[in-house]
Amino acid sequence: MAAPIMRLVQMSRATFRPHTASLLTKGAQAGPHFPNVVICRTISAEKARKNRLIFYKTIAKFAALFVFMGVTSPYWTQLKGHRFEPRRDKKRRKLAAESEAVERENSHRKETRMDSSNHSLLPSVKAAEVVEGHEGIGYIPPRSKRFNFIADAVEVAAPAVVYIEIQGRVPLRREQIPISNGSGFIVSADGLILTNAHVVANKMVRNQEVMVKLYDGRVVKGDVIAIDSVSDLAAVKVNTIDKLPTLRMGKSSKLRPGEWVIAMGSPLALSDTITAGIVSTVNRKSKELGLNKNIDYIQTDASINMGNSGGPLVNLDGEAIGINTMMVTAGISFAIPSDYALDFLEKVKKFQNEEKGDLEKGSSGMFGWLSGSKPSTAVDMSRGLKKGYIGITMLTLSPPILSDLRQRARDFPNVSHGVLVYRIVIGSPAQMAGIQAGDVITHIDSQPINTAEDVFKVVHATKPITVTIIRGQNTLKMEVTPVEAQ
Repeated sequence: MAAPIMRLVQMSRATFRPHTASLLTKGAQAGPHFPNVVICRTISAEKARKNRLIFYKTIAKFAALFVFMGVTSPYWTQLKGHRFEPRRDKKRRKLAAESEAVERENSHRKETRMDSSNHSLLPSVKAAEVVEGHEGIGYIPPRSKRFNFIADAVEVAAPAVVYIEIQGRVPLRREQIPISNGSGFIVSADGLILTNAHVVANKMVRNQEVMVKLYDGRVVKGDVIAIDSVSDLAAVKVNTIDKLPTLRMGKSSKLRPGEWVIAMGSPLALSDTITAGIVSTVNRKSKELGLNKNIDYIQTDASINMGNSGGPLVNLDGEAIGINTMMVTAGISFAIPSDYALDFLEKVKKFQNEEKGDLEKGSSGMFGWLSGSKPSTAVDMSRGLKKGYIGITMLTLSPPILSDLRQRARDFPNVSHGVLVYRIVIGSPAQMAGIQAGDVITHIDSQPINTAEDVFKVVHATKPITVTIIRGQNTLKMEVTPVEAQ
C-alpha cells in the first residue's frame, strides 16, 4: 500500500509543476544576475493533463476496491440502518443460535427414543401408565415409580404377612396375657401359615392361644398343627370364610451373595415393618448357629429384631426365599432357606391329606402333631431321642464371627472360644438361673465349650450343670437344671 501512495503523491506534485517551471524559466531568461535560480525541467500542459487523468483513475480504482470489500465483508450487515453491533453482542447471538439448534436436535432424539420404547412395551403395562398419568401416548412414569424396586416387591408380598401373638395364663394370674409374639406368612389360600417353631411353642405356659392378625386388621384364632423344633419351623392354621392372599415360595438354591433381600414382619409388636439389605452368605453352617441339624442358613445384613421371627425374607420378585429366624447383632441376621421350608410344607400337606381326623400328639417322625393342645418348646423329634432342655439359642463364636462382633461392638467380651446366647425362652431353666441374652458360655462343668454342638453333648435331662459365662468384663458361674425335652 505504501508504494501506490508515494506514487500518487509524486504524481500530484507533478501535476502542479508546469506553472512553476514556466515562471522559473522566464526569470532565468531575463538576465544572468540571478545565479541562485534553479531551472526545473519543463512539463508540458499535455503531460500534466495525462498525469491528472492517471491520478483520478487510480483514486477511482481504490474507491471501487473499498466498496467491493465492504459489500462482501461479513461486517457489512452490521452497518445496516447506521447501527453497529459490538463484537461481544454478536458472539452472544451466535452462541444462543447454536444452543437453540442443539436443543432442537436433542428434542428430536428424545421423541425418537420415546416412539421406539412405546413399541417395545407390553400393551397392558403401557395402558396402565397412560391411564395413571392421563398424558396420552408417550407418558413416562416418575422416578419414584420406576426405580423403587423394594417398594414394588413389598407391595406384592405384604398382604400375606401376618402378626402372631401367643396369649396364655401364668401362675397366680387368671386372665390371658401376651406371652410372646412373632410373624408369619400365608402359604395357602385356605389359611395355612408358616412361621418359626419358637414363636408358637412355649413349654412353661399352659392353655396358650395363638392369635393371628391379618393384613386387613382382622384378628382370628389359629391352631398349631405341626412343628419341627430342629429346623425351627411350624405350621399354623386359621379358618376364614373368604380366601386369603398368599406369598409365593421361591428357590433359595438360586440365591446369590450380594442380592437384595427384604425382611418383613412385626418387630417389637410393630406390624408391617420393612427392612432391607443384601445376602451376606447363603451357606452359613447350622453348627455355627447352635442348631443340631445339617442346614445351611442364609446370612443377611437386613435387620431382624425380636418379633420379626417367622416373617418372610423376600427377594425383588416378591417371593419368599427364607424365613427370618434370628439376629445376633446389627448387620448379622439369619434366615431358614425356603428349600427347607418347602420340604416341611410338603410333609405337612401330606399328613393333612392322610389324616383328616384327629392328629395324635407326639407321633413318630420329625413333627410334633397336636390335637387341640399347644406344642411344647424345643421338641427334638428328628432323632427320636429325648434331650436336656435349658431354653437358649446359641451362636458358635468362630474366628470370623468373633472378628466381626468385635468390630461392631467394642465392649464385646475378650474371649477366644465359646457360644453366644442371643435368645432366652421365657420361663426356661436358663432364664430361671439368671442367664441373659448376650452372655458368652465358655465352660460347662469345667469342660471348654467351642461350638454349640458341645452344649448339646453335655446337657442331659434333669442333671444339674455349672455354666461359666462371660458378661461384659465379668466371669460368672451359674447352676442350671435342665428339664426333659418332650
